[in-house]
Amino acid sequence: MPLPLLSRKKADDESSTNETTPDPVPTASAGTPIKRRRRPRMYALGIALLVVGALGAWWITERLSTTSQVVVAASDVPEGQVITAEDLTTNDVNVPSGSAVIAGSELDSLVGQRATTSLEEGALLAPSQISDASVPAEGTAIVGIKVAPGQIPTQNVDPGDAVQIVGTPKSGDDPPSGDAPVVNGTIQAVGDPAGDGSFVVDILVSDEQAGTLSSLSATERIGVILVPEEA
Repeated sequence: MPLPLLSRKKADDESSTNETTPDPVPTASAGTPIKRRRRPRMYALGIALLVVGALGAWWITERLSTTSQVVVAASDVPEGQVITAEDLTTNDVNVPSGSAVIAGSELDSLVGQRATTSLEEGALLAPSQISDASVPAEGTAIVGIKVAPGQIPTQNVDPGDAVQIVGTPKSGDDPPSGDAPVVNGTIQAVGDPAGDGSFVVDILVSDEQAGTLSSLSATERIGVILVPEEA
């Protein structure tokens, strides 16, 4: 019976073909972009980091400098000079954090005090540059000496300068054989010249040398020497 055998073989061939042929894999057509998954959490994190960074920079800037009203020198003030109301003013400035300044509200309390260092016009004042300590302090004295032209340098002599006052011989005498008397001091004030060109200079000295300086000044035979300040 040949016909049944042929039918069975044909059915077996069809079954074998169905088992060995794989299903086609779907592919994207040319020109169709492949969609990527978005990550909203990463975007949100990035934005948050930017905001935090901007806030941090602003906070640091505010901490480093603030605008405040502070005391400023309105004119040059020599060291040791009593401060007047015209010597000081106030100004709103950007003060770096940690800077030593004097608040503008303390301006009036500074009048009558003394400058412990030379103050330059426009400079911010630090508390250490002003003192209410009495002058002369304990153990010191101020002696006024009269000097004539030729007895003191004509330039760069200001309050606060260190000087030596030396006893000199009479005009035409030989130089002294021994050491001339010398007094070390600091200029406190310089008076206005008189009609003959002489003027008075206030010298701050130790109380032990005050008598010697007064005696030298009375002879009117002195020389004032400008010396470097001690380091």
